[in-house]
Amino acid sequence: MNIIIAGAGKVGFELARSLSYHHEVTVIDRNAEALERLGELIDIYPLTGDIENPQTYRSLLDSHVDLFIAVTDSDEANILSTLLATDTTRIDRRIIRLRNSYFEQSAFLANLGALERIFPFRLAAETVRLLLTYPGANNVKQFAGTDTKLISIQVDNPLHEAKSVQAFENEHLKIVGIEREKRFYLPTPERVIEHGDRVYFLGDGAVLESLYGQLDLHMPPRIETAVVFGADTLGVEVAKVLVEEGVEVKIVEKDIRLCHLASDIFQDRVLVINSRYDEAILYPEERLDQADMVITTDRKDETNIIRALQAQEYNIPKIVAVNNDRKYYPLMHQLGMVVARGPQMSAYYAILESVARQDAVESRHFCGGAAVVLARKVDPTSPLIGRNLPVWKREGLMLVARREAVFHSETPVELEEGDMLFLVIEADEEKRGLEWIRSL
Repeated sequence: MNIIIAGAGKVGFELARSLSYHHEVTVIDRNAEALERLGELIDIYPLTGDIENPQTYRSLLDSHVDLFIAVTDSDEANILSTLLATDTTRIDRRIIRLRNSYFEQSAFLANLGALERIFPFRLAAETVRLLLTYPGANNVKQFAGTDTKLISIQVDNPLHEAKSVQAFENEHLKIVGIEREKRFYLPTPERVIEHGDRVYFLGDGAVLESLYGQLDLHMPPRIETAVVFGADTLGVEVAKVLVEEGVEVKIVEKDIRLCHLASDIFQDRVLVINSRYDEAILYPEERLDQADMVITTDRKDETNIIRALQAQEYNIPKIVAVNNDRKYYPLMHQLGMVVARGPQMSAYYAILESVARQDAVESRHFCGGAAVVLARKVDPTSPLIGRNLPVWKREGLMLVARREAVFHSETPVELEEGDMLFLVIEADEEKRGLEWIRSL
């Protein structure tokens, strides 16, 4: 595909690096030095110019673009650049990153026509909603058009350690990955589950719920109370999700201005606490130590890690640390924190997964991006109907989900309309896997 990315910031850089392996990518930014550094690292076409200036797009006049992606930190710049690019070039598909949730309900963008909107703060907050739905899980991912979910559970129960992978599988769920000491392993029937493993299950969500009490004795059966550290945009979005789910919420924030804003938004539904001094004092004073969950939402991962470590001292059952920079993910995981993607990472992965869906294939990265699940639905016109489940001949797992059941490729399965095909592979194999599953 011919792809244009407006903005060479963190999200634009990561997207360009990922997409340039498989597509022709042009990156537009006014920062010539940043574009030069980007061009030295990856194979892109750099276009220096202000994305809000019509003159920038003159070189693209009458050209054909498969996908235009606007991902600067400014909603106004993203909207205007999309308008200008649409006026200049023939664009098949457009994706725009928006910070302000106002645009979710507003008809303002209707003049742009078909447009995919990515709201990174809302996406980051929605990961918390899934963790509430499955309180014993460390991570939850969904797939469109099916109830099948990818859920990870930390193993912390001596009675269920040193058992083989087969001991945890049944017709409703299969193990598709094991994370051990920051490394990802594809499961084999004889592989043994060990203490501290993060085990990834693919299957029916209701069945997976029964595993919480067996594998992890530490997690609460239900989240009743939660503390959100931070009242900036992300903290407020997270608190909104918690309130919507009936959770009793306290927000802790040092900036008195943000405290007032949060109080105005939530009124008496949330207790907002101003912490000018040592936040640790608040745990006994404000009964934060009685919470089922603590969520740290600062823009700096270092701050989130410190706050999460403080929460561990008070034995909070579920501690969620927002991860803004991927280099901190291994440390957060090693320290026993549940890691939630921050807004920038949420936008990056959402756009990658959206690009993959163009050919009716969804992709879900997991295990810190070390592995990926590719999913394809068998539609009414698919030539796969009536055929046996295809076999992926390289390292990985091929499965099919039909209603509440999940089958391995080794099981003879004649495919039906509505079946979901899942290919689980290491992230390095994603390009090959996409080509293969699209060719079926």
